[in-house]
Amino acid sequence: MESLNFIFDGITSESKDLNIVRMSSGLVQDPYMGSKSVIETEVFGKDVPYFHGVEKKVIEFTLQMSPYESTWTPEKRYEIARWLLHDTYKSFQSLSDLTKYYYVICVNGDNIFHTNDNGYVELTFRTNAPYAFSPIYLNEYDLSANTTTDTIQIENGSNINDYYYPKVEIGLAGTTTGITLKNLSDGNREFSFTGLSSGETISVDNENKYILSDMPSVYRFSKFNKNWFRLVYGINQIEVTGECVITVKTQFPIIQ
Repeated sequence: MESLNFIFDGITSESKDLNIVRMSSGLVQDPYMGSKSVIETEVFGKDVPYFHGVEKKVIEFTLQMSPYESTWTPEKRYEIARWLLHDTYKSFQSLSDLTKYYYVICVNGDNIFHTNDNGYVELTFRTNAPYAFSPIYLNEYDLSANTTTDTIQIENGSNINDYYYPKVEIGLAGTTTGITLKNLSDGNREFSFTGLSSGETISVDNENKYILSDMPSVYRFSKFNKNWFRLVYGINQIEVTGECVITVKTQFPIIQ
């Protein structure tokens, strides 16, 4: 990574008096994408194997870090360990590109290389995906006066998969009990609910395929047309039927 500083779990390395150092010469290495393995079956007498798909590997990267002004005292080691070593994924950004987020766990940090408390620690981080992620975007569309249809635009900024499945929250307005989102950019694919309650709010995680209602003890899967809301690459034209307020939460997988 080109920058000497980074942000881990929302905390800057500068505030911890810790910098990235490079103990070898050469070009700067920056995580780009995880590796892929081709899954195929070879058959005797057939030149072209049967292709089944690919298996993607998550990204791993190693950083060498050293205090800028302080030294590796026991107190410093304790402080850095408490900050960087966890058993759950934490956000990571390099200051050289704040538009990319990685979610990482430190998986290796055997030794501190030092003399008289001066030196560096080498840590290997494993990410949760074969790519980075964009910042989180929240876009709200107030269609509470939409008595017929209205068209909104939602962008899919991912350059990886054919479709992106965002999180969507829909608050019904007026006397509306049904809602339809028709993606005119995806063959008029419809995402819809019918038979809801006036004023109800539903939250849909389209990627993980679950639906929550703000009404107690109510399950809305039976009211759903089973077409999870998805976006094609670029600008999507979405025709909305029904009075509502829509909030779309996106964080795009990206390779850049």
